[in-house]
Amino acid sequence: MADISTHLVANRHDLREFLKVPWSIYGGDPQWVPPLLAEVRTRLNPRKNPYFEHAKAALFLARRDGRVVGRISAQICELAQRHQVAGTGHFGFFECDDCPETSAALFDAAASWLAERGMNRMVGPFNLSINEEAGLLIDGFHRPPYIFMSHNPAYYQSLFCAAGLTKEIDVYAYHLDITQPYPERIERILRSAARNTSIKLRNVDKRKLESELGLLLELFNESWSENWGHVPMTQGEVNDLAMLVRRLFSTDAVVLAEIDGKIVGFIVVIPNLNELTADLDGKLFPWGWLRMLYRIKRTPCRSVRVPLMGISREYQNTRTGAAIAFTMIDRCRTASVRNGAKNCEMSWILETNEAMRSILDASGSTLDKTYRLYSRSI
Repeated sequence: MADISTHLVANRHDLREFLKVPWSIYGGDPQWVPPLLAEVRTRLNPRKNPYFEHAKAALFLARRDGRVVGRISAQICELAQRHQVAGTGHFGFFECDDCPETSAALFDAAASWLAERGMNRMVGPFNLSINEEAGLLIDGFHRPPYIFMSHNPAYYQSLFCAAGLTKEIDVYAYHLDITQPYPERIERILRSAARNTSIKLRNVDKRKLESELGLLLELFNESWSENWGHVPMTQGEVNDLAMLVRRLFSTDAVVLAEIDGKIVGFIVVIPNLNELTADLDGKLFPWGWLRMLYRIKRTPCRSVRVPLMGISREYQNTRTGAAIAFTMIDRCRTASVRNGAKNCEMSWILETNEAMRSILDASGSTLDKTYRLYSRSI
């Protein structure tokens, strides 16, 4: 077998090759949803992605006989250095042919770049941060990924292990048929919650979207602060979320819970736009963008995803906290069914988050996919 070479992405031609690697990997995978190339390009652009206000990254390609056979990113997040374990770098955007030599070369390239900048371990995959696609799919290859969730061949797990990476933690995706009635236990909780007149739910105010999402930012950072891997969202990232809501989603996507005028819970529910983009082959231009916008306006998504939910630490692990969670879920469920959705994915959920897993189990949700985060000393 010819030698594997790796090199840093250094120009536009290299970046185009980096972006197109998945098309050489997933050609026969019916569950794969091609990423929108323009969206990934924007995410990797330090001038357009607020992630790079507090992080730096490098992209690598692997070649065999001049042909690109894999890719990887290496990144260092300064917020992760402060809020997690100092000396931990990240990797992501991993794609590779079924060859341990290729994957070893890619991981070594990422590790070397991180080590040169003072890191002593690497964790991933993150594309690019924990607040984006995170984890390697190791179980649940039976359906396409939901929006902003990753997908990969089953053989990637063996490549990770062969390269010396070991499990850090698993995260889960739960699936729920939202057209079915709740179990009786949940109906009782909802009836009880309805009598708790102190809990008030509302959608974000579109006229004050930035300030409303700023309040959500504060609660997110507070309620998730003790979770594994948590890195606070920045104001720039919230501004990006506001722009996304305006462009692609309605303000119904974000529900806030209040007690005595104070926001104590939030949930974000977004249409699974992967349904509408799967046949665009990653291309928004010249006509893909118009087709997607038309579909968003005219074609209801049959599925939705809950990417974020949080409850103030004051109410976590309390009856009031459970009531807040179930009433928010029920409101979003009702609205989603009314808009034509039938299925919902709640993702992702830490394997150690027993409180949330209990809520999802009680609601009739089933564990559908498992993603794994890996680490390696460098």
